[in-house]
Amino acid sequence: MTSRLAIAATALLIGAASLAQAAEFDARALTQQLARTAPVCGDFQQTRWLEDVGAELESRGHFRLIGDPNAPEGLVWETTSPIEDRLEMRPDASQGPNGEPLPADQQAMAELLISFFHGDWQALEEHFSLTLTGTPDDWQASLTPNDARLAEAIEHLEIDGGSWLEHVNLASGDGDRLELTLTAGGHCER
Repeated sequence: MTSRLAIAATALLIGAASLAQAAEFDARALTQQLARTAPVCGDFQQTRWLEDVGAELESRGHFRLIGDPNAPEGLVWETTSPIEDRLEMRPDASQGPNGEPLPADQQAMAELLISFFHGDWQALEEHFSLTLTGTPDDWQASLTPNDARLAEAIEHLEIDGGSWLEHVNLASGDGDRLELTLTAGGHCER
């Protein structure tokens, strides 16, 4: 009888420890985790569904954070296939391949991507209602725009990952969709 009691007590302690660890995982904990483990560069694969033309477009390429990895100033987004293109995205001064300013929607995406990479929930919560679920090794976040103007462009966002951001799924109000998969490492030239 004593060994059954000991086994039951051990099981309860392990269960309580697991619950405590899960309870400690929140947006703040994820922010700290992503700040420590976010890749400074890597590869991406992107699939876009364009509702108006009923077509799916696939592209791939590389990304690299600009500046201090702990407080990035921006993001270089270089498409290598099917065409070559390079965008330098900074929250206040993003530019296309010829140095021209980015359109407002791409500028907003630049700010979102930089916030996503480092889990800057404070910046995200200014524009979205956030729901975070999972564990540090397998988390998911659902984002719904708070602002009516932003909601016209972005209906809903789902992001997920483990030690860093791995997937972004965006649904636009016009029926367009974007699926983005990020892989750390890969092409890391500066």
